[in-house]
Amino acid sequence: LVEEMATIACDNHLIPATWWVLEKILDAQEEEMGSALSKFNVIQVFAQHLCGIYEERELRVALSYLDEAGSIIYPQRSEQLRNTIVTNPSWLFKIFNVVSSTNRPAPQFSLDWDRVRKDGVMSWS
Repeated sequence: LVEEMATIACDNHLIPATWWVLEKILDAQEEEMGSALSKFNVIQVFAQHLCGIYEERELRVALSYLDEAGSIIYPQRSEQLRNTIVTNPSWLFKIFNVVSSTNRPAPQFSLDWDRVRKDGVMSWS
C-alpha cells in the first residue's frame, strides 16, 4: 500500500512521486534562477531537501527517465557534460536554430547572434 501511494501515473507509467516532484522543481528552476542550465550538485541538493531523493544512483535514474521523457536533457554518457543538465530543452533548440540559421535572428537573439558571428561565443541565458 505504501509503495502504491508513493507512485504516480505519468504517461501511462508508474513512477515514484519523488521523480514527479523533481520534474516540477526543474520546470520552475528557469523562472526562479534565470537559467536553463543546472549543475548536478545543485539538483542533488534540491532532490535531497525538497524531493526526498537521497541516493545519487536514484537521482541519476530519475534524471535519465526525465531525459527520455523529454522534460530535460541529461547527457549522462558524456564524461565532460554529465554534470550539466538542460532543464528547458526548448531553450537549447532555440540556440541551435539561431546558430544554424542563415537568416538574422529575432531581436531577442540579435546580441548573441552578433557575438557568435564575431567571437564564436554565446551567452548561457
